[in-house]
Amino acid sequence: MKNKLIIRLSNNLGNQMFMYASAYAFAKKLDRELLIDDETAYRDKKNIYRYNLDIFDIQSKKAPVNLKFLGNLGYLKRKTLKYLNEFNKSKNFYIEPRDKNKNTLFDENAMKGNFKDTLYVEGHFETEKYFRKYINDIKKEYEFRNVNSFKNNQIYKDIKNSNSVCICVRQNRFSERKRAVTRKDDEDSLVFTKDQIEYIKKSINIIKSKITDPKFFLWSNDHKNLNNYFPVNEYIPVSTNKIDLDLFLMSQAKHFVVIPSSYNWWGAWLSDNKNGIILRPSNNHFTNFSLNNKDFWPDSWTIV
Repeated sequence: MKNKLIIRLSNNLGNQMFMYASAYAFAKKLDRELLIDDETAYRDKKNIYRYNLDIFDIQSKKAPVNLKFLGNLGYLKRKTLKYLNEFNKSKNFYIEPRDKNKNTLFDENAMKGNFKDTLYVEGHFETEKYFRKYINDIKKEYEFRNVNSFKNNQIYKDIKNSNSVCICVRQNRFSERKRAVTRKDDEDSLVFTKDQIEYIKKSINIIKSKITDPKFFLWSNDHKNLNNYFPVNEYIPVSTNKIDLDLFLMSQAKHFVVIPSSYNWWGAWLSDNKNGIILRPSNNHFTNFSLNNKDFWPDSWTIV
């Protein structure tokens, strides 16, 4: 029987996908059975996120209750083991390193250690460098479960049968103030930031110069106000209000204008169009969203 590697998932779908893909690669490297802790990080009633990987046909099983850190006792046990982990040569935990500003860092020495029977893994792992060796496996793991019936939908046909370009614009995703929490009574927070709009407009012009008859499909959490920035006759709004269908539709596009969003990142990464153009922002855009992880962007994506 193989030793186990347990990945603690947290945050939203895009983050979970990075965590699982990296843990999949770690388990392959160490020849361990991969199990998913889908509960520990979501027990807090204030947590607005939940486990979302059930939209895919992933093969890994969920960890049994006795291997999760549930409840107050579980919380204390996890904290204790993580603390003791610092002093033991044989490890129970692998935790993604951070710099002095708590920014996550790619660890080229990840999984190089003397690990004990059951290994617990925690981190964001937001770079394909961790799992690039297993791209085909990961794409198979991330096959959508419940989308076949949607393939008769007109928006799907339009995306598949055109020079489709996926664009994602998120209101208040990158706050121009230090406080990045959206409040409905705060008018300043309910805007698209200037640097985001400038980046997307510049990218649209690049796409137009390179592609014949591009058709722009635009995902946003505020389609109502997009007309203030983009002529309504130049793009097709997309929103199914379902995280699996929206991500699936994104992945069917032929070209991409990507913003610093893990969800949007995966929409582009899952595309099978090998000749597609994928544009991503430089550090001069989204100036108030620090691109802390320099390895976030794949090398093959074009900087704007």
